[in-house]
Amino acid sequence: MRRMIAVVVVAVAGLVVGRHLLVGGSRPSPAAMRRKMMDRMMRAVPEGSPPKVITSVLPRLHEQNEEIIALLKEQNALLRAADRSAGARERLR
Repeated sequence: MRRMIAVVVVAVAGLVVGRHLLVGGSRPSPAAMRRKMMDRMMRAVPEGSPPKVITSVLPRLHEQNEEIIALLKEQNALLRAADRSAGARERLR
């Protein structure tokens, strides 16, 4: 009896694994499906439409944001250094 149950469990596990290997490889993930649908929709949109304009501007905005963040970090470092030197002058008095 135990041997029969073990054989059935192994057979069911084999079917599950086999189905996963056969079907899992051919079915794209939900993220890949969304990306593919978005690419298809963007190709169908006319050139001057707002979505295309926005997507063409986004990389430039990202670069500008990175430059602004770098400048703010530099300014922050300079202000902290000035604050430290002002504190040191106060302690010397």
